[in-house]
Amino acid sequence: MSNHAVENAGIVASKVAAYGGASGAVVAGLTLNELGVIVGIFVGLTGLILGQIWSWRKDRREAREQELRMRRDFGSNWSEL
Repeated sequence: MSNHAVENAGIVASKVAAYGGASGAVVAGLTLNELGVIVGIFVGLTGLILGQIWSWRKDRREAREQELRMRRDFGSNWSEL
């Protein structure tokens, strides 16, 4: 390995160690109650986002279904009625 590659590996290793140490300090400093609040917020936000995605997909399905029904009942130029 060249000196440049060894130097880059050292830089990456030091960044990983620094971020890992900082993350460990934050997690170790949290109480069980605080950790529970964070997990609860994460679960709540995930549920909200997934609910919105499913609602959006349902709306799209229903709009396509309505379009097909209108074309069936009134022909391809139903929007001109």
